[in-house]
Amino acid sequence: MRFDVCAHTYEEHAGPQRFFAELVAGFIGAKPPETVVEFGAGTGALTRWLESEFVHATDASPAMVKRGCLAVPNAQWSVLDAFSQSPPVASLQISSGLLHWAEDPVVTLFRWKQSLAPGGRMIHAIPCEPCLTEWRALVPESPVPWRGEAEWLSLFESAGLRVARSQRWTHQVVCASALELVHGFHRTGVTGRVRVGPGRLRQALRRYEALHSVAGGVQATWAWLAVEARRWD
Repeated sequence: MRFDVCAHTYEEHAGPQRFFAELVAGFIGAKPPETVVEFGAGTGALTRWLESEFVHATDASPAMVKRGCLAVPNAQWSVLDAFSQSPPVASLQISSGLLHWAEDPVVTLFRWKQSLAPGGRMIHAIPCEPCLTEWRALVPESPVPWRGEAEWLSLFESAGLRVARSQRWTHQVVCASALELVHGFHRTGVTGRVRVGPGRLRQALRRYEALHSVAGGVQATWAWLAVEARRWD
């Protein structure tokens, strides 16, 4: 992940993330005032849709937290790496676009579960199959493993959680060009350590243009899964 160094370009290129954040906020739904902790809040794409005065928004990137504070000043903001640090106890945990970066999602979910207050719940949303299948068919290398809905639900259950409900969305995005699509990956920081040589990249871009051109540019499929889960005990 390169989110800290890309914080200054993230917002401009994170259209799909913002689109799904609004849907995730609707999935969370109306809620009574409760202790809410958000992991990987970034620049506040999801935070801004919530009753922000009840939200403790966190992110591992200090640069993202700084920008999130400006975007959603009513929320409480702090730097927290949810993959390595113990999160504060909360009655509701939320995230969108974070859990798929975990090295072992089951271990991560088990740790997060320990910070749920009695009777608490978690709602975590992640990109899932068939997200970006057009690009991945041409460049299979990826900074994260890609999983389908059934596999993600199984991971939640393997962490000792009871899945209460889930919902998956797909969204077709039109970019001006294949190059602009790839620039978006880089400028939001989601490229990780994956490196593709310039010759192969040019070939993939040409092939993408040939296969997926539509009016206005090229088309890309995005898919997001939201899961609400609770502790069994």
